[in-house]
Amino acid sequence: MDATSRANATTSFPTRPLWRRMLPAPVRSTGRPLVHVWQRFRAQRKTKLYERELERERNKILSGATPIVQDVHGFRFVVYPFDQPNLLTLVKRAADIADFQAIPHMVKPGDTTFDIGANVGIYSVLLSQLCGSIGRVWAFEPVPDTYWRLRENLALNRCGNVIAVQSAVCEKDGTAQINLFDAHFSEWNSLGMPSMFDRDGSRISPRQSIDVPACTLDQFCASEKIERVNFLKVDVEGFELSVFRGAERLLKEHRVDYVCFEISQESLKGAGVGSRQVFEALERYGYPSYGLDRATGTFYGPIRDTSEEWMNFYASTKDLTNYRPQVSP
Repeated sequence: MDATSRANATTSFPTRPLWRRMLPAPVRSTGRPLVHVWQRFRAQRKTKLYERELERERNKILSGATPIVQDVHGFRFVVYPFDQPNLLTLVKRAADIADFQAIPHMVKPGDTTFDIGANVGIYSVLLSQLCGSIGRVWAFEPVPDTYWRLRENLALNRCGNVIAVQSAVCEKDGTAQINLFDAHFSEWNSLGMPSMFDRDGSRISPRQSIDVPACTLDQFCASEKIERVNFLKVDVEGFELSVFRGAERLLKEHRVDYVCFEISQESLKGAGVGSRQVFEALERYGYPSYGLDRATGTFYGPIRDTSEEWMNFYASTKDLTNYRPQVSP
């Protein structure tokens, strides 16, 4: 060994701590497993503490998250804070059950359908499923905030055959003024000025007005080269008559197979229209109207007016009383 090697040998440090080298071999061999157990315990404790911290962070994030739920019809939708007091109603959809059972008998794969006054898209999704990939749904919603909720729900329900249109539908093209309620009553937004009943029985009215694009069905179908509408759903809070006046050519030429329209007496008052006028507008073009018996699922009529506060009615050039629901054996 040369001088340099000897110098390095005398100045090198041992690889193990002094206290370990001073311990007798039997003690070292016994203590080594205990040290390993302690090291594993410390590592596991650090992992658990880290996982708990992650869980706290996740809970903190989720506590402010907006939930997505599914209703009885399979419709998935975002629940915003203003929806939560009415959540059970939104999930059970009791008022829509009979209509959701009747409409599938009027819409088949490949059909072209319209949802006028789509709101957040409940009926748009149903029509999307019935039309299938080769069919088409045009969903009209003029209010910007509601329109984006419609787009959101269409995406959640994977409705690639639905085209959302941010426009009102009425009897003339251009712009229209729509009156807006608070967000949790957005389904009452109207071109009229209705005074509606809150859940506690108090009267509520629109809070603000905005201008929105407007079109007629005749003009829209002409521009999109749509020759026939197989199913037309109209729910525009009292302005159903205005929609039908703007669809004069389609109705006159019987290029609409079925019409589903809402009668809401309070909304009609806000529009300055009587329910008889709505039925009459369809009768004029050879579309008698029918009511849907929600207990039996059958249609009755033709009828020319109603005293119902709120209800969906159906019209067609066909005799809907011939329809019979399929009864499971």
